[in-house]
Amino acid sequence: MDIRMIEADPLAESMQLMVREHLAEMAPTAPQESRHAMDASALAGEGVTLFQVCSGDTVIGMGAFKDLGGQVAELKSMRVSPEFRGRGIGRRLLDELIITPGQRGFSLLCLETGTHEYFTAARAMYEAAGFTQCPPFGDYQLDENSVYYRLELA
Repeated sequence: MDIRMIEADPLAESMQLMVREHLAEMAPTAPQESRHAMDASALAGEGVTLFQVCSGDTVIGMGAFKDLGGQVAELKSMRVSPEFRGRGIGRRLLDELIITPGQRGFSLLCLETGTHEYFTAARAMYEAAGFTQCPPFGDYQLDENSVYYRLELA
């Protein structure tokens, strides 16, 4: 399977669909105040870099990072379409989302993810990539529906 990862416009029609699907998948995992997924307009905001994962001409995944200032970036909106999961695509995307911020001068990459069973595989992937649990960062507060991770970038 030919997989490409390129920077994307979150307002493009193909990405809008991916973002809507992502938000719909997140809805049953936690109360609204505990869901931190970004919509397309937020992903188009200043300091956010979005990647799309393509198989041929089809967008099958996405992931972003957001500049939090002080050489800290936050991983946001990682998603691979359900029919493409379990093939290592998420890990390839995560690797790109670790390498690129490091190349752009960030020294720390943080993320928030859910505690719901739905996120078990994602948490395992983050931990396998070297992320370690940490206290809430940025504007996050302690929340039983969230777990926080960090990774020092070389």
